[in-house]
Formats: sequence, C-alpha cells, structure tokens
Amino acid sequence: MSSKRPPDGLSKGSQQNPKHQRRSKRCRPGQPKVRRNHTINLDGLASQLHGQWKAWPELTIHLEGLSTSVTTSNLWDWFSHEGEIAYMDIYETQRNPNISNAKIRFEPPPERNFWYTGSYVVRHHDRKQHPKQIEISIKLSNHVPPGFLKSPVHPDRTCPVKLTLYPAAIHFGSLTGEKSMKIMKSIPGMGNGRSLKLELSPKYQRLTVFFPIPSVAGGNRTERQHKVVIDFSSMKNVYQTAAVDNCCTLVVPLKTPPQYYWKTPDIHSTFSDETKNWSVMESWNRATNIVQHAGLPMMYPVTLHNDFQDPEFVDIGRWTTLGFVLDGGTEIASQVNQQLVSILDDFNITTKVQDDFKTVHGTKAKMWEYIDHQAPTEGHNALQMLQYSPDSIVHLPFEIRYQLEVCLSRGYLNEHMIGREFLERLANMKPAKARLCLESVADNAQVVIDPMAILEESQIDGSIIMSRIPSHCCLIRKAVITPTTIRYTTPTVEMSNRVMRRYKHYEDRFLKIQFTEEMEKGRIAVNKDQNDEIYKRVLRSMYKGVRIGDRFYEFLAFGNSQLRVNGAYFFCPTEHLSCDDIRRWMGQFSHIKVVAKYAARLGQCFSTTRELHAISAPATQQIPDIERNGYCFTDGIGKISSFLAQLISEDMILDVIARPSAFQFRMGGCKGVLAIWPNDTKVMEVHIRESQKKFESDSKGLEIIRSAAMATATLNRQTITILECLGVPVASFTNLLDHQLRSYELAMEDNDVAIDMLTKFVDENNISDLLRAGFKTDDLQEPFVVNVLKLWRSWSLKLLKEKARIQVQKSAFVLGCVDETGTLRGHSSETEGSEDKAIDRLPQIFIQLSDATHYNKTQVISGVCIIGRNPSLHPGDIRVVEAVDCPALHHLRDVVVFPSTGDQPVPNMLSGGDLDGDDFFVIWEPTLIPRRWNYPPMNYLAPKPIELDRDVTVDDLRNFFVKYLKNDKLPLIATSHLAFSDDLGPMSPKCLELAELHSKAVDYPKTGDPAVLRRDQQPRKWPHFMEKKNSYTSRKALGVIFDKVKV
Repeated sequence: MSSKRPPDGLSKGSQQNPKHQRRSKRCRPGQPKVRRNHTINLDGLASQLHGQWKAWPELTIHLEGLSTSVTTSNLWDWFSHEGEIAYMDIYETQRNPNISNAKIRFEPPPERNFWYTGSYVVRHHDRKQHPKQIEISIKLSNHVPPGFLKSPVHPDRTCPVKLTLYPAAIHFGSLTGEKSMKIMKSIPGMGNGRSLKLELSPKYQRLTVFFPIPSVAGGNRTERQHKVVIDFSSMKNVYQTAAVDNCCTLVVPLKTPPQYYWKTPDIHSTFSDETKNWSVMESWNRATNIVQHAGLPMMYPVTLHNDFQDPEFVDIGRWTTLGFVLDGGTEIASQVNQQLVSILDDFNITTKVQDDFKTVHGTKAKMWEYIDHQAPTEGHNALQMLQYSPDSIVHLPFEIRYQLEVCLSRGYLNEHMIGREFLERLANMKPAKARLCLESVADNAQVVIDPMAILEESQIDGSIIMSRIPSHCCLIRKAVITPTTIRYTTPTVEMSNRVMRRYKHYEDRFLKIQFTEEMEKGRIAVNKDQNDEIYKRVLRSMYKGVRIGDRFYEFLAFGNSQLRVNGAYFFCPTEHLSCDDIRRWMGQFSHIKVVAKYAARLGQCFSTTRELHAISAPATQQIPDIERNGYCFTDGIGKISSFLAQLISEDMILDVIARPSAFQFRMGGCKGVLAIWPNDTKVMEVHIRESQKKFESDSKGLEIIRSAAMATATLNRQTITILECLGVPVASFTNLLDHQLRSYELAMEDNDVAIDMLTKFVDENNISDLLRAGFKTDDLQEPFVVNVLKLWRSWSLKLLKEKARIQVQKSAFVLGCVDETGTLRGHSSETEGSEDKAIDRLPQIFIQLSDATHYNKTQVISGVCIIGRNPSLHPGDIRVVEAVDCPALHHLRDVVVFPSTGDQPVPNMLSGGDLDGDDFFVIWEPTLIPRRWNYPPMNYLAPKPIELDRDVTVDDLRNFFVKYLKNDKLPLIATSHLAFSDDLGPMSPKCLELAELHSKAVDYPKTGDPAVLRRDQQPRKWPHFMEKKNSYTSRKALGVIFDKVKV
C-alpha cells in the first residue's frame, strides 16, 4: 500500500484521531488505492470544489461493482473505522443483476477524504472464497446536504440542521412549582467533558441527549450508552436559570415520559444477511428502566412508585423534568446557548429566563412512607417494623388510594407536594366525598400546585349518592402500562360481561389493562427487535402482576377483542377467591390443547353482553350443521322462536314493532347468531348447531351482544382498490364523492339534509336530536350545536380524505344468516374464472330492509349486487351476486340471507367470513358493479394449529400474549398491501401473496402461528395518499379521491 498523503494536506484519519485506529476483529479494514501516475477522479474533485465537505452535517459515498454476496456487515467492517456510519443501503443495478451498488451515509463526515482516488481496497472476511483483495469503485455523492434550514416563522433567518452542545451535567427530577425543580438523579460529565452530548435537530424537530450509565451484567462491569429523544411537540415551556459558576441550567419539563434507548455493545448482532439496508437506529434498543443491574426490575410487580435499591436508578417514567447544565463562561458558549433558545422559540417553545429558579437535590417523596404499608414478612427486622408503626401510617380506603394514584399517574398531582396533612385530611373525610374530590381533579385534567386547595375549595357534599348503574353495566377500573410507567383512569361505566356479573361483589378487584406506547403514541411497534425490553416489561406484568397499595393484581384472562387492543383482565385474589377459581367457573377447557384457542375460549366469557332477566335458561335443541365438500354452510348460525325474540326485544327495550330477526348471542359455551324461524321452533326454544358449541359451562343463561339492525355501507381504501382492479372506473367513485361533498355543504344550511345524513349513517353524538329540537333554526343559532355540527362535518371530511369513506346510498351493512329452506341458488365452482356474465348462474341472496322514514315498511332488494366483508384484500373477496325476492324468507329483515346450497359457502369466499356474527356489505349501486364478475376466490388454507401434548397452563397463556403482541403483523401487512396494490395492482403476485399472509395474520389468535412479513414484502416507495416519506403521485382512484377532498 502506498504511504502517500491524500491531497489538500489531509493526513489519514488514523494519524489525526486515535478513534480511527480501531480495527475490526473480523477482517482488516480497507484503504484508498493510490496508483502511480494516477489521475484524480473528476467527480470527487468537483464535489470537493463546490463546498467544504467537512462542514456538512452528513456525507454520503456511493460504492459500485459490488458482489451480490456483500452484506451490510461487510460494509461495516470495511468502512466503520473511517467515521460514524448512520445508514447503509445495498441495491441491485438495473443493467446487471449479478452486481450490486451501495451507499453509506456518515454523520458527521469522516476525518479524511478516503474516496479521493476513486478506488478502495478491502479484504473479505471469508478468505477461502475471496483470497484476493477486493477493489471497490467509490465516489462522493454529488448531492450537497444543506447545513442550514429556514426558520419556520422568520423566512429571512436560518438555523443549523443540527446544533450540538456538551452539558456539564444532566439532571432528572420533577417540577415542584413554577420556579423550582427537585433533582432526583444527576449525571456529571466525565473525562474530556464530552461524555454527555445534547443534539438539537430542527430538521427532525427533536432534542436528543446522550449519556453513559455504569452497568453490571454477568458479573462484568461496563458502561452502557443511553439516549433520550424528546419531540418538540411534547415541549411547551423551558426554563433558563441564572448563571452560577459560569454555567446556566436549561430545565425542560414534560407532561409525559419521552422515549429512552440504550446502545447495544455488539453492533454485528444488529446485522442480517437477508437485509440489504441498515440504520444506526437498529443499534439502539428501547429502555424501560435505567439501573445498574439490568435484571433487577424483572423481580418486582409493575407499580406507579418504583423504589429500586440500585445506585444508578433513574425513574424515567416519573422523573419527567430534565435539566441540562450548560457552559456559559465564554462568549462562544453564550452564543451557542442563545442559538439553542432562538431555535426553540421558532418552534413555539417558550424559554423563560428566571433568575430565581431553583434546582434542589432531594430524596423520594415522603407520602409513600405514609401510605405504603404491607403485611410484615419473614426477614423484616425490628427497625423496619417500627417504620410501619400505627403512628406513621395513614390508612386510605382502597377507592381513595386508587383515585389518588389516578391523579398522580396522570401528573395532575405531584407526589413531592403531598404531605402528611393532606393525606390525613383525605383519610378523615367521608370516603365518597374524598373520592369525588379526587375524581374532580382528574376530570378537570389540570395540574394542581397546592393539593390542600382542592380540599378547601371543594363544595362536594359527602352524602351524594352515585347515580344508579344500569343492571347490564358495571364500574370498570382501567390501567395503561407504557414502556416506562403505568397510568390509571377514573372508574367508568361499561357494559358488563358474564364474569363481572357473576362476581359483582368483587367489582373493584378487577382491573382492565392495556399495553401501549407512551401517551399519544398508539400501540407498541411490532417488527422491531429493538423493542425487546418493552416486551420484557409486558412479560413482567403478566408474571409479577400490578401493585396498587397493598393489593396485587394477577393476570386472569384475555380474548380476541382484548388482544386486538393489546389488553387483558387482571384480578386481585382474596382468601376465598383466586384467579384459578374464576377460570374453573368459566367452563371446561381441558380438551383444548391449542394455547391460542384456549385463550379465545376463556375470552368468550368476557364478551360484553346483556343477560336476559325474563328468561333464566331457554330450552335448547341440537340440530345438525349443513356440510358439503368439506365446508360448513351453517357455521355459527342457529334458530330462535318468534316469542323468545319478542321477549328479548322487550327486555332490551328495543323497537318491538321493528322486531329484529336475528341476535348475536352467548349461552354457556355456545356463541354465534340466532335467526328467527317461526315454524321450526317452539315457543321458548332455541336450536343450537355443533359449530356453535365451543366448550361446556355451568352457565346456561341466554346473553345478547346485539340485534340485527339496518345500516348503510361505506366504501373504504381496500374495497375501492379491489373494485377498481375488477373494472369499476374512477368516475364511479368520484361521482359519489362529489355528491357527498355537496351534501356536507348543504347540511350546514339545511337541517333536513343534515338530519337525513346523520340518521342514515352513524350519529353517535345524537346531533340529529338537537336539530329536531330546534336548537338551530333561521331565528336561533345555538353556538354549541352549530360548532358540534361543524365539527361533525370536519371529522367526516377527514375520514373521507384519509380513509376514503365514501357513502353509498344504495347499500346495506348487515348481519349474515343462512337460508334454512334451501331455496336460494348457491355458488358453482364451474363459474370461477369465467368471463360469462350470465345472471342465472350467479349465487343468490335475500335482503329485506326496514324503511327508516316509513313506519313498519320494508323493501326487498332485487337485481345484481356486489357483496363483501371488511377487510377485502383479494380480488375474489368481493363477489357479484343476484338479490331475489323469496316469500319463504319474508320473516327475516335487516339481515343478508346466504344460500345453503352450492359448492362452497358464499360467506367463506368473502375474506374467509362465517355466520357467527360477521357483518357484510351489500351494494346495488349500478355504477359500482364491476366488469369482471367471476374472479376465483382466494384458496387459503389456514395452517394447522400448534397443539400441546399436555394441558394448557396459565404460563402458556402469559407467554402467548407476549408472543402475540410481538408478532402481530396485521396492520403492517394491510399497509404493505395497500401500497403495492396502487403500484402493482391487487392481482399482482406480490399482492396475492400479501392477501394470503393477511388471512394467516387474521387467524393468528386462533392458530398461534404468526405471519412473517419479509423485508421484500415491505414497500420502499409509497403512494402520496398514504402521506409517508419517499412517496410518488398516485393516478389511481385513491390518489384522485385524496386530492379532491379539501379538509
């Protein structure tokens, strides 16, 4: 190798900076190749002439002529010694599929211009396959990254893309007033003064702070790098203290915890040979705790107040005020600090300079010593026993303790501001009054500086009696567990379930828990190995439980509906009732060896239902399923007598005249739908099929989830995409869209139009009743009603733009049931793939709808329709059918009746539907009937469930819950399918593959077999209507709809 120095007087990085003397353990890093009589690469020279690359915020180099076997791990080995790599991407060339190119981005730029020769020589770690040196063509990107951005409020002013400071110390604590911060943990800068780093990024609108923490793992002491990322959106005010010892402190109070990370020491563990790109973010793992001994938190239950006996403990979920001690002793440092303040101000973050702001080092809040008392256990010494003497303990009834933690967990009360006097006042008040005082704090959602004030100002009468809770409802306590903390909610009234009714005297011992990201961030991200710590926290909750005061809540059960929101039920056992007792009472599940199915059956008991008081237990008769060709045509559907249906309507205070003709139900271990068949059933009888029986249970009462009702269907992004690929022109969608947009405009002026739109579609807020009551007329414009109407319009337009929710007048969205008479024509497999449009060969359906404007009047739909079920991702998921009038089915209304004849059940062809409670959309709008009628349905076979060779245990349930949360790819698959459908079309092989993968993900809660989404199944470009980075303008229907709707 040549020892020549690079041009421009730059020496090699290894001579300038000791950190570049690192060498990979796996292979020797590369060096620029310098040839004699070498002509300097013109592209490299040009790129150096147009700017000072060392001053750039980042720098990208391009590599050409790589072998297709080269991995991101290879690139790291070859180039990491040159500088800090932020991103690597290997991609195929269009000209030669046997050669790959790559790009590497450094942040900040490297110390030397190693690309100047245009060639770089490396050695492969596999010397047998690659014994010779590898020469790589290398050049600097012609794109010069901007170093400055325009101010969002002052266009004539610029700010740097990234501003870096090195604090002298970082404080973690709580804001204890408008002018004071209590410091609970302080990390000083060490070594060269650059162990702590603060990066302000106006480009990404976030503040990132890097700091080290001593760590002990496996008996080895090391230092683990951490960082905290604070979005500008979570910062409202910051405080700047007066200079002390030439330093000032920037105090950043946050309402909710930011995201914390720790860096893996083994970078190579983050690479994958199957992945062709890599980001530095993959080396950062989410942190749920900051402790020296990493395994310590796993030994304790999840609770609001953590007091780990660890020298490096930082309660990142509770200490949400951060302080940064900045150097202000020099003019340059003062200018940088001022620049930081100026940037924050540009983004509407106010910096308050307060000379009298105090930062005080403190210890844990005293209130916990007064109220945290547990039964003495073996090992407590006399001194510890004295700490819990009656004189030091303040006893709070559980309902008060719980509501106090609601206020503390949501930041409305500060634990450091609560003293013994406040707690004693609470304890001495009537429990109902004390609870209501705290509930009012939570309802107002405002931070209370002086807790005593809420007791002094309270006008609540302690004799207030709570409003009567309806018999079909119960009071539910909920908790949200985030990666760093837990938040409780004030008990709310919800529809009850079988378990809550059975154990209503233990109502306050049930806790509904949901696992989410930090507040306002939604569900925990899947498909990321960097979130393993979060899933460990979920596992800790499932095994160690949740502690509130002296109560320990243990995992009880979950069902499909809880899984969809990452939730589960917990219960605090008593001496006489345990979680095992409750699970045994639910039913006999020992015959189920599939963990996922076992969990689903347990969850069946937690379905929100109404128990019928007029009927203790109806007479039941078992009837056979209709089966053919390996399919069940009556999967989930049974029968009920007219008299029993009328009793249900009266008990549930439904419209008796309308007489719902079907009910979704639960009865012991049975579930599904019961449809009225007057001539087949006796007075007090229901007919149950084998497909409806899931397990045996002592509970025999009939419970109703909902009754059949008429609703109008709306299109969505999936259905529009499928209909467009089947031949429906874009104009069909835009015409419906234009009509809907005009209707919204008219609704603001004409009450009749508004009432018609609100009643035809969902009116959750009963706005139509306010309009009928005369709160908005020509003479009276009640401000609240006018604003609510405008809000409804704005929200509807937002859904229209983001979800393409186009309303279809000639449509219905109803429950499905089956033709027990065998009259309707079924599906024939001979028609699949046929270009024939013979109506007499289409499957038949029957649908009779109530007329909302005329009393006891119905309409039977006839003619060609389309029918489907959400979500529809496969071109065969939406079928063309013929709606017919069938007198033998006139007793059924506001349901769609499917044939029991044919080669395959029609519901099964509609996204794998069945008749146990699925809703189907039926559309008879002529402009939406596709040109292609008989696209073959998806031939999807669900994977065989994973069965155990033993009984399912509670630990199996716990582990499956965490595994499900980690592997639930359903939303990601749907998003990928939508993007590829716009680019390639739903009939493309990739989209058909994703449609099958989506079905597998839907079945995951039943089979326990997760769907694996490969990297090549994830888009790298997106249609503009999805509002993501790296987008292109879509010319298809969804793109046109997105552009037409102005919010």
